[in-house]
Amino acid sequence: MKGKTLNTKKDWKAYWKFMFAKAFRTGLQSAISLWLANSTGIIDAAALELIGCAFLTSFITVLQHALEQYKPKETF
Repeated sequence: MKGKTLNTKKDWKAYWKFMFAKAFRTGLQSAISLWLANSTGIIDAAALELIGCAFLTSFITVLQHALEQYKPKETF
């Protein structure tokens, strides 16, 4: 996709399907790492709130970067 515009629906759907999967994996990795830190006593906080915050923050960040790559003119 480098240097090309996404002008077909198939490319558009494939791009966003990939980015949502990437966002989910990244969020899950962040949540697991904080859960492990919390369970070993490195971090002392409410586990569910901590995991939810880590997951959503990572998920939204990846989607924001995806939007910036997909339509850079509309995001600035």
